[in-house]
Amino acid sequence: MSLLKLIGLGLSSKFITQKAIDELSTSDFIYLDSYTSLSCDINEETVSTLLKKEVPIYRANRTLLENNFKNILSLLDEGKNVAIATIGDPMIATTHSSLVSEVKNRGHGYIIVPGVSVHCYIISKSLLSSYRFGKSVTIVYPFDNKVDTTPYKTLKENQERNLHTIFYLDIRDNTPMNAVEAINLLIKMEEIERKNVLSLDDPIIIGERLGCEDEEVVAMKVHEVFDYKFKPQPHIIVYPSKSLHFMELEGLKCLMKK
Repeated sequence: MSLLKLIGLGLSSKFITQKAIDELSTSDFIYLDSYTSLSCDINEETVSTLLKKEVPIYRANRTLLENNFKNILSLLDEGKNVAIATIGDPMIATTHSSLVSEVKNRGHGYIIVPGVSVHCYIISKSLLSSYRFGKSVTIVYPFDNKVDTTPYKTLKENQERNLHTIFYLDIRDNTPMNAVEAINLLIKMEEIERKNVLSLDDPIIIGERLGCEDEEVVAMKVHEVFDYKFKPQPHIIVYPSKSLHFMELEGLKCLMKK
């Protein structure tokens, strides 16, 4: 029975586990997910140097993993073990669960190797209560000049429940959206929806290059984003609840920009 291996690599090379290395090394083909998330130092070469034997590594885009998955299914049908390696965790904020269903229906097995995800990482680094995070959402680039206001509506729903919101940022042409672009889009959404969900004086938390040696997590007011010198992407944004526990307030003070 062939195996599909969904392997989390963590946020950077220092988070790649021995289990991940072992499973990658015993695969016949490795596909490196290049669209779900990006890392400061994980690429085909990084993965290749960790393997115990030579295994072909291919960069996999959204088209391959979501629309042309039959190519991978064909390899499994031929008796090959195929690994899909993902930055972070393979099952958090991805669509890979659908791949498991297809593989099982074809009579093949699967293995999931969890990794350190940006979702869990930013919750820890935010100093906010992990129990108070609501639904997460991705801020996407406009399509045909139309702004998708789903992130705004998600923020509104979370705020109504006194919950924090994590905003993932879109990736286009292998370049992640930066925090300034994301905030500009949120402000545009406020102008469209006019529900008074977002204020320029609201505090937000921004994670920069999480998991990398030069990572930074900083809190500031929304309007301060435009004058702040951010590190290169990837970025992630946490929009805290309007109502914070006193310990969360203390944590927010620790993160406020100097």
